[in-house]
Amino acid sequence: MKHKTLILVLLITCFACSESIIIDTQEGPRLVGVFGAITNEYKKHEVILSRTAEFYSDDYPEMISDADVFIYYEDDTVFFEETENRGYYETIDSIAFVPGRRYYLSVDFVDEDGEQHFYADTWMNPNIEHIDSIVIKPYTFGAFAYENYLGVYPYFQTYPEDIAYLARVAVNDVLVSDTLTECQIFTMMGFAGIYFNGPEMVYFAGEQAVYTLDQKNSDSLEILHEGDKVTLMLYSVPGAYANYLLEISSNSGTNPMMGTPYNVRTNIYPSGKAVGYFSASSVVEHSILY
Repeated sequence: MKHKTLILVLLITCFACSESIIIDTQEGPRLVGVFGAITNEYKKHEVILSRTAEFYSDDYPEMISDADVFIYYEDDTVFFEETENRGYYETIDSIAFVPGRRYYLSVDFVDEDGEQHFYADTWMNPNIEHIDSIVIKPYTFGAFAYENYLGVYPYFQTYPEDIAYLARVAVNDVLVSDTLTECQIFTMMGFAGIYFNGPEMVYFAGEQAVYTLDQKNSDSLEILHEGDKVTLMLYSVPGAYANYLLEISSNSGTNPMMGTPYNVRTNIYPSGKAVGYFSASSVVEHSILY
C-alpha cells in the first residue's frame, strides 16, 4: 500500500506543475539581416536590411538605414535607393534581370562599430518556356481525397535539367502565398525533361498538384468562387536557395523545442556576421478563371 500511495503523490505533484519555464537561449551577438530577391520580371526589385533580435523579443526588428546598396554583373551596375520605409531599398529604375547570369550584391553602411561591408553572389537559373494550362480540382494524394482542399494541377514541358521549382499562387491578383514559409518547393527527382502531369509522369508518379488551396476558412483569400482569377507562378531557383527555404519552413515558429536544431544557412558574407539570403529566380506564370 505504501508504494501505491507514493505513486499517487508523485502523479499529483507532476500534474500540479503549471509554472512557466523560460529556457536560456544563450543569445549571441546581434547579426545583420540581408534579404534580397531579384527575378526576370520587369519591376523594381528589393533588398531589406535589418538586425537580429533576441529570441523572446516581440519588438519589430531594428532596420538599417542610409546604406549603399547595389548589384553588379558583367559590365553593368544596378543601384538601389532607400524607400519611405526604413531599411527597405529598391532599384532606382524598373529592370528585368536575365537568366543564365551570376549576380553580385554589395551592401555598405556605417554604424557605431565603424564601416560595415556585406556581400553575396547568386546564379539565375533558366526556366521552362511556358505553362500550357492549369486545372483546379479537388485535391487527391494517391487513394486519399481531401474534401476541403483544391489542388492546382499544371501542365507543362519540364526543363531538361533537374532544377528546383518554387510555386506561388495568387487569387484575383492577390498573393495567397505571400511569405517564404507558404511557398511550395519541388524538383522532378530524376524525371526532368518529361511533360509535367503527362501520361508518362502520371504512370510513374501519379498526377501532381503543385499547390493546395484550403477551402475551410471562410475568411481566407484561398477560398475560390466562380469567376475568380487564379494565377500560378513557377520560379526556377538555385538548389541552395531551395534548401534555405526548406530550412526556414522547418525552423518557423517560436517554440524552441520544435524545429530543426541548427542555424539556417546563408550566402551573405562575411561569414558569421550576417543572416538572410540573396537569391535570383526566373519566373513564368499562367492564369485561368475558376
